[in-house]
Amino acid sequence: MFGISLDAQELKRYLIIAFAYLVISLILFWPITAGITSAVPGTGGDTFQSMWELWWVPYSMFVLHASPYLTNYILYPVGANLATQTLAPIAGLVSAVFQPVSLAFAYNIIFLLGFALAGLFTYMLAFHVTKHKAASFLAGAIFAFSPIHTIQAFGHLQFTNIEFIPLFILLFLLALEEKKHLYAIGAGLSFVLLTFMGDIEQGLMALIIAVVIIAVMALAKEHRHKVYNTRFLIMIGEVAVTVLVVGSPFIIGIATHLGQGVLSSVNSQATITYNELYSPDLLSFFVPSQFNGLFSFLSSGFAPVVAPAPAERTTYIGYSVMLLALLGLAHEYKSRFSNTGMYLALMIVFGLLSIGPYLQINGNVTVVPGVYLIYHAIPFFNVLREPGRFDIPLELFIAIFAAIGLVELEAKYSSSHFKKYIPVVFFALLIVEYNSWPTSTAMLNSMYTLNTTIPHAYRELGNLTGNFSVLALPAIPNFSSSQPELYPGLAMYYQTAFKHPLVGGYATRTNTTQLYMLVNVPAVTSAYYLQTGQGLVYGSPVQVNYTNATSFFLGAYNVGFVAIMRQAYNASDLNQIVAYFASFLGYPVYQSNSTIIFSTKKVANTAGTSLTAYTPVLFNNPQSVWQPGWVLCGNSPLCSSDYLETWFGTDPAYVNIYSPSYAKVNVTFRALSPFSSKTEYIYLNNQIINELNLTPSLQNFTISTGLNPGINYLVFFSSASNQTTYGNIGIMNITFKQHS
Repeated sequence: MFGISLDAQELKRYLIIAFAYLVISLILFWPITAGITSAVPGTGGDTFQSMWELWWVPYSMFVLHASPYLTNYILYPVGANLATQTLAPIAGLVSAVFQPVSLAFAYNIIFLLGFALAGLFTYMLAFHVTKHKAASFLAGAIFAFSPIHTIQAFGHLQFTNIEFIPLFILLFLLALEEKKHLYAIGAGLSFVLLTFMGDIEQGLMALIIAVVIIAVMALAKEHRHKVYNTRFLIMIGEVAVTVLVVGSPFIIGIATHLGQGVLSSVNSQATITYNELYSPDLLSFFVPSQFNGLFSFLSSGFAPVVAPAPAERTTYIGYSVMLLALLGLAHEYKSRFSNTGMYLALMIVFGLLSIGPYLQINGNVTVVPGVYLIYHAIPFFNVLREPGRFDIPLELFIAIFAAIGLVELEAKYSSSHFKKYIPVVFFALLIVEYNSWPTSTAMLNSMYTLNTTIPHAYRELGNLTGNFSVLALPAIPNFSSSQPELYPGLAMYYQTAFKHPLVGGYATRTNTTQLYMLVNVPAVTSAYYLQTGQGLVYGSPVQVNYTNATSFFLGAYNVGFVAIMRQAYNASDLNQIVAYFASFLGYPVYQSNSTIIFSTKKVANTAGTSLTAYTPVLFNNPQSVWQPGWVLCGNSPLCSSDYLETWFGTDPAYVNIYSPSYAKVNVTFRALSPFSSKTEYIYLNNQIINELNLTPSLQNFTISTGLNPGINYLVFFSSASNQTTYGNIGIMNITFKQHS
């Protein structure tokens, strides 16, 4: 197998090589080695989300007996469709064996395997090309410990598991070259592993790799005979059938839940502007990673190169690797790449794709277009929306040419005593350039979560058998922070202990329904404002008792407990939010140095028994989708001192009103048209109930109307076509008074 006989001696060699890469991993990532059951790589919300995903796959399949691709355990009661998420179901199943020790231990096993096996399988591919052990070992180290792999793995578990990319390439090539069924089946199996232990993005990369390999073979005279025959079609068919059969549980799961709404969510985050943010700068290939303990000070001097997303824009190759790769390319050029043309083609394709839609140099986007613009236009393929990730296979093909360069260098000094030291020297240089050893406490804490202990209270909630959900605050990502999803991700990790639906958490690709579900609750947005330093406020044109609205949603979302994470707030803000919840929920049922938990039992019987009006609004936030129809006038020059705190509605703007029964209400408010007089139409449940003549001055209005049981929709609609910002209507101080 793998082009050589897999006898006991060869198997022993592979085991030794894999063990060597594992030992290197244990040394480079020593904080994991020192705390393998409690410390994990990464510090942000993505790390905790990845840990949750490992737990969720076996829990959904073996406890809930449900598909892991659809869940109402996060973002409850709306739930989340995980069909295009970063879910790695095979990694979850493999980790289930280790989860009884701890979830952190299971996470670390998957992490370490990703590096050790990436080295081993790259070694095997490089050996297939060079037949040189030392050069192949160096190639394995280049790919396994490349800065792009390391920085992606610290938070993105799916890109820890890139090890099956080189294995797929090796087996796919052998299937086409030797036409053996075993290789075709092996290529199909490795494709399933890279897609479902890695993620869908790796599957798309593998498809590109397969297409390029076939195209090069079809065009090259020396390889054309391998393609134009029936056996070639049989091999391709066997690979495809293996993928479809073995991967069917996951493929069917994704296809079943891959609705238009999910694709719309994906496409909304796949714009050219978004792609540019996550495309590497040309200089990033030459600037050491911020995770390099020796040279991170150099990366700090090139902030525009890696900002705003170092994990996606770090693509450092290493000067020693570039030197060897250039030597390898020069050597192969002499023979016109007769045996390595496909690797050259793949390196060029992925190199061009990795720079994104437009070339960037030192933080500046140029007008030079990239091949990614073509790729971006292919339907569904834009699910791979971070062009920098194309650098992962690019690094693999650079490693192949670096191995060839090392062989050539040894051949040049074949008669010198220096020959035997050449691999050692370059391996030492590689460790220096690629090392991720933290050299300060600050660097250590920025790279690792050293303590993943879950507060005891959440385990106690897990022992309760009642049907309830948990609201963990803060529940809304803080986009003014360098780690916006930290606390929603942490809540997901805590859920692995309490095992009840979570009102909160986050999905990689969200939709407006999930966002509105959170901002509907005044206390949730108030907690967000506190976290971002804006005080305990609830920004809305509606002036009512917001505690009533919060109680209503606690009941509607079946919230049994509200948990507050102390570390998200300073002492003053924490006192405010705790006092607020205590005012209507009573004393906390649990307090520790990390967590405060309230029971909602006190309001459970009264929630939803009275009229409740609310408008989901979240201002001073880049996610404008969270502003359904209302925008705070704020400090815009269009806002005079007369209506500085007026809320302006785009067309239309609405208020939701819950009524437990049929009721008559008076709706009072102040309104204006900022530029000229206009007619404002008021709708209730799609029926017009009033027309207002607005002027540039604030006027008082009162509207009498009837409400149906349940949710009623009061909508302010202007027929004006004014396109100027804040050009529709301004409203403030909306109140409701029920009358007989």
